[in-house]
Amino acid sequence: MDPGWYPDPFSNGGYIRWWDGERWGASTSVETMAPTTERPGDPVQLPPPATMPPPAPAYGRAGGGGDRAPFPLATWGSRAIARILDLIIEGAVSAPIMLWLIWPAWQKVLDALPQDGSAPPESVMVTFQNDLLGQTLALTLVSAVVGFLYEVPQNVTWGRTIGKRVTGIRIRPLVDDVPLTWSQATIRWGTYALGSALTRGWFAVVDGLWPLWDRPWQQAIHDKTARTIVVPTRR
Repeated sequence: MDPGWYPDPFSNGGYIRWWDGERWGASTSVETMAPTTERPGDPVQLPPPATMPPPAPAYGRAGGGGDRAPFPLATWGSRAIARILDLIIEGAVSAPIMLWLIWPAWQKVLDALPQDGSAPPESVMVTFQNDLLGQTLALTLVSAVVGFLYEVPQNVTWGRTIGKRVTGIRIRPLVDDVPLTWSQATIRWGTYALGSALTRGWFAVVDGLWPLWDRPWQQAIHDKTARTIVVPTRR
């Protein structure tokens, strides 16, 4: 798409935005017609060609089905694989800390095992479950801290985590192709983490599937709250 002023894909209409051939600019302008003084019956006078925006880019209804963005977006498969890889890495980091937190409760069970090899009394397992419940907050905090330290700094610095590096995708703001701010990266991570914690993981499932039907930007829910999109990495 050649450089020029195009209808703004980020607004509901009435605005134009500069496209430099690679990315959308930060400035917008109101799409207006030059004032005229023609009387009924006079020939219609169009504005000078320089003031008229070029034809709209390939944005909107495409081929009879669904909207599409004016530039390539990351595929759902690459996003899903990246998320799985990141979860594996986060789990590997947090697992030793979590095991250290629950070891005292497990040690009580081992100490209460009968010498004859029979099953421990029911009261021992009840105590074990209560001890685990008491550690729920600590375990949740460990998961949150590890997740934050793993994702947010990487997304601010490089726009991608290790998982996204492997699958060749990155995160960028919706409006312009610039690095994420700490606020955007934190809101993006926090939406996913808090939603997953409050719904026992169900939010993560819905959020992960959301790009399959979201148009035109194929955003997950946490992308919408942070106003970000995921695109292929420039090579």
